[in-house]
Amino acid sequence: MILTDVQVEGFRRFASPVRLDGLGPGLNVLAAPNEAGKSTLLLALRAALTLRHSSKSSVIKGFAPYGGGAPHVALSFTWKGMACTLEKRFLNKTCARLRLGPEQFEGDQAEEKLRDLLGLADAGKGEAAGLWNALLVGQGESFTQPNLNEAGHASLRDCLEQGVEKAVGGAAASAVLAKVRDRLLLLQTASTGKPTGRYKQALEQEQAAQDRLQTLEARKAALEEDLVALEQARRILREQEDPERRAHEEAALKELRLVRDKVLRLDAEEHAARAALTAAITACSSARQEQERRQENKVRQLHLERACAESQQTLDGLAQKVRQARRCLDLCRQKREQAEQHHQHRRQQRMVAARHATLQQMQDSLAQERALLHRAEAAFARLEQEQAILAALRVDEASIQRIRKAARQHEQAVALLEANAPVLSMALLPEAAQRVTLNGAPCREGEIRLTAITTVQIEGVGQFQITPARQEQDDVQGKVQATLAQLETLLQQAGCQNVAEAEHRFEEHRQAEVRLVEARAAYRATLPDGTDLARDNGGQALAALRKTIMQKDADLALARKESIAEGEGATADADGVPPCGADTLLTPDQAAEAEDQAAREAENARHAERDEQAACAVLQAEQDKADAALRALTQALEHLQREQAVSVAREADEALAQRAEEAQRAQATAQARVEQLAQARQEEQPLSVVESGIRRREQALDTARTAITRLREDIRGRETRVRLAEGEGVDEQIAEARRAVERLRLEREGCERERAALVLLQNTLGQAERTQTERYLAPLRRTIQPAFSAVFPGASVAFDTSFGVEALTRRQAEEFNKLSDGTQEQISVLVRLGFAELLHARQGSSILVLDDALSFSDSLRLERVFDVLADAATRFQILVLTCRAETFATLGGRALTLQPLAEFTEPR
Repeated sequence: MILTDVQVEGFRRFASPVRLDGLGPGLNVLAAPNEAGKSTLLLALRAALTLRHSSKSSVIKGFAPYGGGAPHVALSFTWKGMACTLEKRFLNKTCARLRLGPEQFEGDQAEEKLRDLLGLADAGKGEAAGLWNALLVGQGESFTQPNLNEAGHASLRDCLEQGVEKAVGGAAASAVLAKVRDRLLLLQTASTGKPTGRYKQALEQEQAAQDRLQTLEARKAALEEDLVALEQARRILREQEDPERRAHEEAALKELRLVRDKVLRLDAEEHAARAALTAAITACSSARQEQERRQENKVRQLHLERACAESQQTLDGLAQKVRQARRCLDLCRQKREQAEQHHQHRRQQRMVAARHATLQQMQDSLAQERALLHRAEAAFARLEQEQAILAALRVDEASIQRIRKAARQHEQAVALLEANAPVLSMALLPEAAQRVTLNGAPCREGEIRLTAITTVQIEGVGQFQITPARQEQDDVQGKVQATLAQLETLLQQAGCQNVAEAEHRFEEHRQAEVRLVEARAAYRATLPDGTDLARDNGGQALAALRKTIMQKDADLALARKESIAEGEGATADADGVPPCGADTLLTPDQAAEAEDQAAREAENARHAERDEQAACAVLQAEQDKADAALRALTQALEHLQREQAVSVAREADEALAQRAEEAQRAQATAQARVEQLAQARQEEQPLSVVESGIRRREQALDTARTAITRLREDIRGRETRVRLAEGEGVDEQIAEARRAVERLRLEREGCERERAALVLLQNTLGQAERTQTERYLAPLRRTIQPAFSAVFPGASVAFDTSFGVEALTRRQAEEFNKLSDGTQEQISVLVRLGFAELLHARQGSSILVLDDALSFSDSLRLERVFDVLADAATRFQILVLTCRAETFATLGGRALTLQPLAEFTEPR
């Protein structure tokens, strides 16, 4: 697989569509800062390849962007040289589309085809898993080895089978193991090993029997407990109903209520005294505020009187300016009206000049149409001549193709005749060359093919006759004669003596066709645009052109009459067009320039009028504003004067001062009363403490009454249960339940023995299968070892049966889990690189994606890993996503970027 385009929309931080730009074969590097969306891009790629579009799992719901929307991913890639596209939309308006070359797949069919293509298996919740999952390495996953499921192991075994020639007992062991697993699935589940089927039913029935036994034993225990509790309840009831105890508690409650009433009375008196103090403080404050308000009112009146005088002076000055502006505005309005009248006169002159120019244009156009008609007639005559020449030539494309085919068949028959003929090889001594003849002619050296009876004569020796095989030669000779007759017939039909003359006649025909095309193109060039030459039969376009010229001639004559009727043709020449130098008529350009000048003068006049209007409006607005400000100041002054008069009429200044002194004395008296009552209140208990004691005693009495009622009901209930249990025979039911538990226990133990036997058999066969799996590890080591040697010189790697790295051996074996984090990460990346190599060798297509990997590598080790990645990128595509642009600059490869899109486009 080689990704060529990736588009993402509505996926986490990518609410708007983006494209991963620059993808291509080999090594691809996306260097971008943190939170640029690299991990989101990898999640989108993994979702498109491994998640069903119709799934509603929490994982897919987590892909939705923060502002809401439907995750949408589109991929374009090549698979074994075939152009493919994949598009998926999740959550809302879900869809899946897969195109593999000319084939199209939709919905679930596309999902199944994609899984078959990648070798993935269903892993639950709409997710597929396999070896491809290990090749899409997310952020933080590079520190751990690939976690392969059963489908991943199967894919890896398929890849490794190419390096194993023979698997001893593999098919038979796998078949037996499959049958054992199927039988075991009848007793327990495959994933969790929980009981199922007959075993689960035996467990449930045994548990139900034990639950019934426990229920019966619990009922017996409850009966014995009821007997003991019944006696205890009767004793407690006698204690609760003691009259002396109740009388003592009611007397204590009455005493506390008397104390509460006294405290409440003191609180009420203190509250009234504080209310009186608050009223006195309010009256004193009100009197002082009234005095201060009257003083402020007098000061504000003085300020408003001065402001009214200043505003009146400003208003008088603005009124004089407004009158002057209105006089200027009237003058500008008169100038504007005069300029508009002049502009209208110039416009009429321009219209007259335009009509005369139109007459001149019509006359010029008519002359051009007549010239065009003359050229078209000449071109049409040439076209007819070339058509006649072409019609006289008989060898066209079809004829020459038939002649060429017949010539090839004849040549093939002659070649076959020569191929079937015997070969005579002659090697003569120099002195014998003149003594040997072939069919009466001197014999040449070398190979000679004999297609007919041949006579070889040697002087002084004798004569030899060579006769080829007659039957085969006759058949081939007949085919040669038939193909020659067919070729001569075709040449005779074309009127040619041989093939060369036919080729010459065909070349004349081709050149005639070229000249006809040129003549037709010349004729088409003389016709107006839009004329269909294919439908032009016998010069219909010429007739249409002549008709057009006649129509334009009639239109020109009509236009001349209309111009004369309007009185504009008095100074016209013989053709009806006014002379350009006439004194009484302007040219169109002169008339247009005169009108433009008049229009500019009118526009300037309007601008001047608008400026004066704006200036007048500004002065008028300032005058209105000053007038409004004066009225507002006057109204405010009158309001203050009325308010002062009303206040003094309601209460004189002397009465107000006396009221303030009396309020101050009342405040002092109320303050002393409040302090006296507060002192008396402190000598009593807090009201909350008294009320808490009352509530506690009331609650105790209520609790005692409730307890008595409850105890009586409890005694009646326990007496009823005791009588009922005595009649049900609980002991007999317990004995029967114990027998049922024993029977079901035996059945459950039988299932457990069968399950244990099957598990043992499965483990034994599984061990044999693991032993067989170890044979696959040799090809895996051979594939991964070169990369390990490049990064860890002199080291070798050991794998476990789950295809994970078990140890790294340099001078001694080191367990993987005891290596440093950086070394573990480098080994995990190399293992995934080896898996990608195996998958590429198996399927011819693979890919490896690394997100922020190799973060704990030193510079030397990192350079070695870079060399390994660059070498692997020559065989399959590798995508590196990193936030460390400076560190990965030496890696090279294609530089990728994330480009925002205006809208989501079709996969390309």
